[in-house]
Amino acid sequence: MTETLAEALSDIKNPETIHQILTADSTNIEQNSPALDSTDQPNLTDLYDRFLTRRQDRSPSTRSQYKRTILHFIEFAKDKEVARPSEISTELVDSYIDQLQGNYDADATIHTYTKNVRSWLQWLNNRNLCDESVYRILDKEEIGLSPSARDEAIPAVRANQLLQHLRTKKQGTKIHALPELLWNAGPRIGGIHSADLKDFDPESRELRFRHRPEMGTRLKNGDRTDGTSGDGERNVELSNHVVEALQLYIETIRPDVTDKHGREPLFATQYGRASRSTLRRWVYRATSCRWLSVETEDQACDGSCCPDSDVCPHSYYPHAIRRGAIVHHLSGGLRPDLASERFDVSTKIIRKHYDPRTKRQRKEDRAESVRNAWDAD
Repeated sequence: MTETLAEALSDIKNPETIHQILTADSTNIEQNSPALDSTDQPNLTDLYDRFLTRRQDRSPSTRSQYKRTILHFIEFAKDKEVARPSEISTELVDSYIDQLQGNYDADATIHTYTKNVRSWLQWLNNRNLCDESVYRILDKEEIGLSPSARDEAIPAVRANQLLQHLRTKKQGTKIHALPELLWNAGPRIGGIHSADLKDFDPESRELRFRHRPEMGTRLKNGDRTDGTSGDGERNVELSNHVVEALQLYIETIRPDVTDKHGREPLFATQYGRASRSTLRRWVYRATSCRWLSVETEDQACDGSCCPDSDVCPHSYYPHAIRRGAIVHHLSGGLRPDLASERFDVSTKIIRKHYDPRTKRQRKEDRAESVRNAWDAD
């Protein structure tokens, strides 16, 4: 109700007249407002395509994440015979959340799906195509999610057990060499995807990470010349286990192929460079129940899963191994500033999410370094 209308109504003494005016005003507002249930609305897939075209400035990995998560929701909606944004209800969204929680144990994974769908639904709501309530219930606090980085780190005991079995049963294969590299060097999956054969130097025992966007691959933090906030380029020293696994993989398993830019990828399939999704699937297989010790007490999987086509309840995500690797190195005494360079992550993030030391331990470490400096005088 406008201030002008309110003033006009204050001068009217007849209640019936006031009711008639208010009823007419309400009808007028409804007629002039875009209807949410209009059958003229574009379908969900067309609206998603429009959403994606408005986000050309996003990184390839972010756009790929949109495709994986938002299209997953659209397929879920279609299965429920929902084709238009006005048909999306809170009940539909609640059912979608139930399905995610049934399929995934990790809060971080569920959060990835819900936050992207929430952004898209908010984009639709801004255009008056769906109700505000359908995106608000996707808030992580509303769902009860706590996607903590530390909670997702693979324990050192589990990682070492896993690698021992892979060294025995799958020595030199892709599902052995990849976890060895992840656990020792802790790269992001995008860094592994970017690596070429020439970047691996067995004599120097190092792997070089380079940003080559003009040739089809990128590092998350780019390099010093591309205007990004960081520099993801670095040379990483490798353990003997990693060097041996990579050499054996290259000599016996790796297909002799190049990618569409004529480069020789380190990890490859018969079609060229292994995609990020392919690399993830290899990690899922490598960390599945298939390679568990018979002495394990974890009964999360009854062994009936098919790790080649699905994610076993025992499987870890690549980033969980990266997180575990960072925690493991810090626990072994690697200084946070050196860990920052090795793993391409800020010291602020390391201290917040990865550093396993207590405040007292940090204080004692600082005191020891100070005393060592005094002794050097």
